[in-house]
Amino acid sequence: MTITKVPSTDQLIDVIGNSSVAIAVTDGAGAVILHNKALSLLMGGEASHLGERVKVAGATDGLKDLLAALKKENRLDNVAVVYRGTDGQERPARVNAVRVESGGQVRVHWVSRPELGERLPVSNTAAENAAASDAAAWIRSVDDAEHPTLAPTADKAAVMREFYEVAPVAIHLIGVNGGVMHANPADVALVEYTDTPDEYVGQHIRKIYEDQGLVEDFLSRWDEDSPIINFRANFVTKDGAPRPVLIFSTAQAEGGSVSNTRCFVFNDPEPRRARDTISAFGWPA
Repeated sequence: MTITKVPSTDQLIDVIGNSSVAIAVTDGAGAVILHNKALSLLMGGEASHLGERVKVAGATDGLKDLLAALKKENRLDNVAVVYRGTDGQERPARVNAVRVESGGQVRVHWVSRPELGERLPVSNTAAENAAASDAAAWIRSVDDAEHPTLAPTADKAAVMREFYEVAPVAIHLIGVNGGVMHANPADVALVEYTDTPDEYVGQHIRKIYEDQGLVEDFLSRWDEDSPIINFRANFVTKDGAPRPVLIFSTAQAEGGSVSNTRCFVFNDPEPRRARDTISAFGWPA
């Protein structure tokens, strides 16, 4: 399915460049066409090539193994990797990727989420110090990071549109009224509205949440720009079945006002884990 109404170029620059998950588009050999702030953090700095930056258990050359798997299957989901930074640190992550070939060119679209032990917002019964959690540290680092040299820009609009269309994770933008402004094909498929996307896109986001209190609480705290990081919830598919997901979502704010969210949603690799619950979104100041 192709989504006919895609976000604007400016929206794509924001969604990709400022996302809470790490994004890169490379050629078929791993040379970087663009990458965002979050990937710079995972890699411990900018990179023009993913070679020697990705380690996979049991592989001598992690990138080579990933690219070989993509050439065979065209897609990777939830692959455990370690990013090796030029700063000497190693940062574990999970990678989704998709390989696209057109016009004799190969591009690979990568989305990596950091392996975090904690989440935002925290449960109302949680004892952990949210301000000191690794989830809070992660999103603060992303917010404070500088855009890399190869950040998404208007001259890469075609590549950004392709990323949105083929991304190996679900992406949606929610407006201030709670309506789904945009949803990419993976997002529409996640909740099984591929045949009838208008029954989801343009509708209120509460339609796909099993826990209505969760989404209502989020909307009631819209002006606080409360991020959702590494948060487990259940969506509801068109036929009413629960869909366990892992959410990474932040908001775009201009002039002190939030205009929309940038939500990245993964199929939860641990679907039998308890869903996260809260009574109030509490982003530490």
